[in-house]
Amino acid sequence: MMKKRVKEGSAVLLALALAFSALSLPGARAANAVDTNASCSVEFSIGGDYEDLKTIEGGVPINLYKVASIDETGAYKAEKGFESLDLSSVENNNSSADTWLKRAEEANKLIKGTTPAATTTTVGGKALASNLATGLYLITAEEVKAANYVYNFTPYLISLPNNYYYASGDDTWVYDLTGANAVGLKPEQTARFGSLEITKELLDHHITLGEKATFVFQIDITTLDGKTEARQIALTFDGYGSKSAVIDNIPAGSDVVVTEIYSGAGYETVGSDSVNTTIVADDTVSAGFQNQHDGHLQGGYGVVNNFKLNENNQYDWNKMNDNADAQE
Repeated sequence: MMKKRVKEGSAVLLALALAFSALSLPGARAANAVDTNASCSVEFSIGGDYEDLKTIEGGVPINLYKVASIDETGAYKAEKGFESLDLSSVENNNSSADTWLKRAEEANKLIKGTTPAATTTTVGGKALASNLATGLYLITAEEVKAANYVYNFTPYLISLPNNYYYASGDDTWVYDLTGANAVGLKPEQTARFGSLEITKELLDHHITLGEKATFVFQIDITTLDGKTEARQIALTFDGYGSKSAVIDNIPAGSDVVVTEIYSGAGYETVGSDSVNTTIVADDTVSAGFQNQHDGHLQGGYGVVNNFKLNENNQYDWNKMNDNADAQE
């Protein structure tokens, strides 16, 4: 094969921090010319501790858009529809990754109505795209929803073939980015949320005890990442019947223990005074309680004092007599 030295700044990109293996940034060298007729492949892997994403039903769909061809020297020429994309060489330094990420964002704006050159989907956290022509590709992974999280992926650009001169000193062109050279997909994880409805049924009401009876509940929340939070609500009755209160914006997957910590003077719980449940994304789970008159005639009425830290690092006090049909 004809020998050529690829000048600095001509190729090759870019897995950035998004890759398992350190693919070289633009500015790589190669002793041999690019075989522009070669068939290429690229393997994708989901990195990090994202087991729910690696095993998600249907996998993660990945699209590959060819935005430029590559010549023997490693220089790019924009494909139709991507002529406005800046493909000029970039010095291999700390700002190179940011530059190519911005170019990937620009390329992503140009793909509307464009058919991907190839598509693939992860199975067990991995995917393979093969029989690809040489060139520069925009990689986009579609948003997916797991049971408790939403995952998004930053679009990025990658060159086929690639080489690892700046990472390893080896200037050989690599046409199959698989195995140790696989490209990592680094997801951005966002919590999903659900709601909790607490329902109280007062089976009877003794008028001798007064017009109102207050019942107080503590909600202990433990999220999937181990964070804890405690909330309290009150339900006040002026007669027998049912009332409920809904607490929104609880991270999905959280373990929740609802405990009736005050049963109203003269009343007792029927059954357990504690319910354990798990929050489900985009849904409302329920915790139900019953109370009845306990035969005693002592009366009483209560309130819940809520203290919330404000922006001045001081606590605001708010007295809440009843949380029924209100969001905490």
